[in-house]
Amino acid sequence: MHAAQKRFIEQHYRASEWYGRGMKGRRLIKDFRFEGSEVVEWALDRVQRDERAKPSAIRSLWRHDESGAELLAIDVFECASLKAAHDQVMETLGNIESGAVERRTGKNVIGDVTFGLGDTMVLFARANLVVLIRNAGRTVVRVVAIARALDQSLLRQLE
Repeated sequence: MHAAQKRFIEQHYRASEWYGRGMKGRRLIKDFRFEGSEVVEWALDRVQRDERAKPSAIRSLWRHDESGAELLAIDVFECASLKAAHDQVMETLGNIESGAVERRTGKNVIGDVTFGLGDTMVLFARANLVVLIRNAGRTVVRVVAIARALDQSLLRQLE
């Protein structure tokens, strides 16, 4: 990411309010894997771990119906630290071509920091992981509840 684009993202999404801040403690999740049961009522269609990517990425596709009309793409980036995860959040925000993405705040926020595009895309960081959930099929699916459930699963791993 170019320096000017990074400065824009830092200002636009008020990174000074969240960058480097997360849950108490410095626990990390290592060797994250999808088992297929993380998204209730959805079937893991395919998953690929890209160790060559920096940070390593787990790219998955989830199917809700046999027709394939309802599909979700869930990418998980496994970063070395909380700050590296927040750098990845900014990188991912820079790759999203929409000015409608907003930071989510409040007591029911998902992850340590969360961004969304309506209810159709969620990007969040929890500890050293960054999760991007988005629609990938013909039928638009609400993803906030799925993001919340996945975040709860990550919280249990951190306990």
